[in-house]
Amino acid sequence: MSFFDRFLSSLRAAVVPPTASPTASSTASDRARATGGDGAHAAPPAGTLGTIDTMAPVDDGGTVAAPTRGLWWLRWRNLVATSWFMFIPLVAIVLFSAAMGVILWSLHETERQQQRDALYRDAAWAQQRVRLSLLSNQDQLASLARDIAAAQLEQGAYRTAAQEILRENPEIVFINWLDATRRGRWSLPSTSEFAARLRENQDQPLEPEVLDTFDAARETQRVVYSRPLTNDRGDSFMLMEVPIVRDNEFLGTLGALYSINGILTHLLPPELTERYRFSLIDKNNQTRASTSLRPVPGNALSYEVLLDPPGHSLSLRADAYPPPSNLPNNMLLWLVVGLSCFLLWSLWSMWRHTSRRSEAQRALLAETSFRRAMENSMLIGLRALDLNGRITYVNPAFCRMTGWQENDLVGRLPPFPYWPPNDQQEMQRQIDLTLQGKSPSGGYEMRVMRRDGSSFFSRMYVSPLVDSRGRHTGWMSSMTDITEPKRAREELAAAHDRFTTVLESLDAAVSVLATDKAELLFANRYYRQLFGWEAEGHLKLAGDDVDKDQVSSDNTDYVDAYAGLPASELMPYTSDAREVFVPDMQKWFEVRRRYIQWVDGHLAQMQIATDITVRKAAEEMTRQHEERLQFTSRLTTMGEMASSLAHELNQPLAAINNYCMGAVARLHSGRSTPEDLIPVLEKTSAQAVRAGTIISRIRGFVKRSQPQRREASLHDIVADAVGLADLEATRRRVTILTRLPAPPTMIYVDPVLIEQVLVNLLKNAVEAMSGMPAPRAGGVVRLHARIEPGEFGNNVHIDVIDQGPGVDEATKERLFEPFFSTKSDGMGMGLNICRSIIESHQGRLWVENNVDGIGCTFKIMLPLQPAMADQ
Repeated sequence: MSFFDRFLSSLRAAVVPPTASPTASSTASDRARATGGDGAHAAPPAGTLGTIDTMAPVDDGGTVAAPTRGLWWLRWRNLVATSWFMFIPLVAIVLFSAAMGVILWSLHETERQQQRDALYRDAAWAQQRVRLSLLSNQDQLASLARDIAAAQLEQGAYRTAAQEILRENPEIVFINWLDATRRGRWSLPSTSEFAARLRENQDQPLEPEVLDTFDAARETQRVVYSRPLTNDRGDSFMLMEVPIVRDNEFLGTLGALYSINGILTHLLPPELTERYRFSLIDKNNQTRASTSLRPVPGNALSYEVLLDPPGHSLSLRADAYPPPSNLPNNMLLWLVVGLSCFLLWSLWSMWRHTSRRSEAQRALLAETSFRRAMENSMLIGLRALDLNGRITYVNPAFCRMTGWQENDLVGRLPPFPYWPPNDQQEMQRQIDLTLQGKSPSGGYEMRVMRRDGSSFFSRMYVSPLVDSRGRHTGWMSSMTDITEPKRAREELAAAHDRFTTVLESLDAAVSVLATDKAELLFANRYYRQLFGWEAEGHLKLAGDDVDKDQVSSDNTDYVDAYAGLPASELMPYTSDAREVFVPDMQKWFEVRRRYIQWVDGHLAQMQIATDITVRKAAEEMTRQHEERLQFTSRLTTMGEMASSLAHELNQPLAAINNYCMGAVARLHSGRSTPEDLIPVLEKTSAQAVRAGTIISRIRGFVKRSQPQRREASLHDIVADAVGLADLEATRRRVTILTRLPAPPTMIYVDPVLIEQVLVNLLKNAVEAMSGMPAPRAGGVVRLHARIEPGEFGNNVHIDVIDQGPGVDEATKERLFEPFFSTKSDGMGMGLNICRSIIESHQGRLWVENNVDGIGCTFKIMLPLQPAMADQ
């Protein structure tokens, strides 16, 4: 057996569960083929499948999809446990690659150490070269300085020696001689840009760096180097001052200016500058000069040494350029990397091929197990028949439904044991139709008898059973228990019948109208009796809110005028109730409407109209009775005030009589003039007007008329009411005081009715105080009016305050009931009528005891706005 075969065998042993036997697998596969591959029967599953964690899902094409990603670690663990020898080549490749990497890293480090050692040597050699050159130049200039101090040569010979130094040392760009007073004696070359910078005069003093160097040379009498100097182009220079001393007398300095860039260019050989980039760095880590501008990699080797001389911490830094490529080492590296990659790719290819075969085998096993588990977990009974009608397969659900075992059913021919004895012929007819391929596509309903004798109703769907080669091998049937759905349908039908019976028996017209066109969707019996099946009745019951021109077959944007919105934008639960009069029927209906979602999903308007003609007639009769009762109440009030009225009229009549008798007496005397009679006649006329005003006020109060609301002055209504009540108050020695709003206030009311209410309340207050003890019997009744804001606008509040005994809680609750009175001779209708009048004006009338415990207050609240009062 080859290595590959042994690997596949071990992998198969790791994937296949120990409990799975070839017989079970073959049986599951055979049964899966017997059921037509993926179970091509008509009825879809009606239940839920059991959860199978280790099974792979089956896609629509009949192939098994890959296992879930959450199980990758399980497959990897099984593969490692069973095929560990497969990783030996991988380990060998890893070890080989690691060994080669260590070798190459060691060679690289050795080479880098050699480069580092060479860098140290070359940098030290360059340092020595620069130092020796600077010391040599320093010795030459010191020798020239001694000659100048000894005055052994002529003046021109010094210049010649300095020129020789400049010619032999190109890194020196300028030489000058300064005396002890820092005045220049001579400079070479005289045309140099530094000739003026290194010579002090009144217009241009020495620079600080030059001055510090000159002073240091004078004080130490030694050679001193300056800090780097910079010209306008950015080039750096360094000044060396050599003191000129004779017998410890300082005579001046001999200065030499070095070009820092020239030091690197002329003192370092080309073989070093090709391999390294040399730079001079000052103590501030600023690069003053460099041998090349070619960039150096960040990981390049670098070494820095200190130059002394010159001073001021100038350092020489050497940066190594990358060495030329090492072709043999690189070829070896890439060869090792390539071979390692090739081995890894070969191992990965073999592992992928093995994994695919393992996945295919696992998928086949998972598909078989999944299909078997799916069949066993289904709640739908499956049955397979061959072309002769013999049962070849039943699933566990079919066995559970019928109560028969699989071995009792498989291989049986009709009649089957689950057929009821009374339905044998019908069942046989259905089997014959099935074998002829004429079974209804929607299935058929049948009654199934269980093994214990009980029965249930089911629906059977039949479809052709085709094998993998496309041959028709039989018939596949699916059976579903419909006992509960059938019972639910029967109960639903019974409920629908009951609901229809209730709707048909209602004494209200129920109709449903579509919102996009005048189409009646539903109407009960009462509606049909009134309007038939026409939508016109629905629109009539809607009153004036619906424009009939808007509701037409051509208008798809029906607008409900009452709601003010298109019906498509209304909430389904918006409802309203109205009273509508249908003129052609002379009937009143109370109509309730709401928008509902109809059975087809569209919005519809449901309307319920109740005949309230009798109720409206009763309400009209009640209103007429109340008006007559109000008129009777006014007459009763006038009867009670008759004595006061007679007393009130007696005064102006007596005054008129007196004035007339006086005028007659003056005329008889003959001493009167027209000027004397004019005041008498005017007073007589005033008293007559007063008597007429009292009569007209009483007449207007008693006159019977229909309620008429209009804008009236609150002050006038209160004045008339107080004028009428003042007759009774004067007789009972009670004073009526009023407090009204400063600006005249107009209210939208029936003035006569409101005046009647105020007169009644004032008269009750006066009568309540008449029975009190003497200190309170002649008290005061107050009528206060004020304007206050309310929820829907401003309201007028009128308070009638007395100082009587007040009312207890029991009396307060029944005070406004009909025929309830606290007076011994009262009818108990006055306050009830007053409340009805105020409520008809959308107001409110109630009573409260005063805070101080003396008397009570009757409170009236009336709206000011006409729109509020009209509703």
